[in-house]
Amino acid sequence: MGMNPEEIEMNQSLSLAALASLAALGLAACASNPPQTASSAPAQSAASRKQVCIDTYRIDHTQVVDDRTILFHMVDHSIWKNTLSFPCPDLKFQGGFLYSTDIDEICSNLQTIRVIEQGGGPLLGAVCQLGEFTPYPPPKPVGG
Repeated sequence: MGMNPEEIEMNQSLSLAALASLAALGLAACASNPPQTASSAPAQSAASRKQVCIDTYRIDHTQVVDDRTILFHMVDHSIWKNTLSFPCPDLKFQGGFLYSTDIDEICSNLQTIRVIEQGGGPLLGAVCQLGEFTPYPPPKPVGG
């Protein structure tokens, strides 16, 4: 049994209304948790899932600690640790990665990085998801 034209139109209207409601809920969720920049973000607990973004022009250099941890050394001498969502194959071994963004910041849990494989010219390796950014205290001097 098929539906008559009025039933089809009513089903389409209900589907569009449901889709509009979901979109409105998504926008409301984004508005209630705006991203924080690293320069204004307070120290956060591991349980906190607020969005932290760091300005790319403030990055002095990066340090790959292991296949899941990257330290972002900032020009103001602060350090932000990113714990990737999952281990990134060959990240520590290769030691290099690249990222691409259309804006001047990278944000926790949003961007991906790409491992740069060395040998016979740079090749692109695994694509890995960035995870949480957390403030990272530098090691304390010995005897201090």
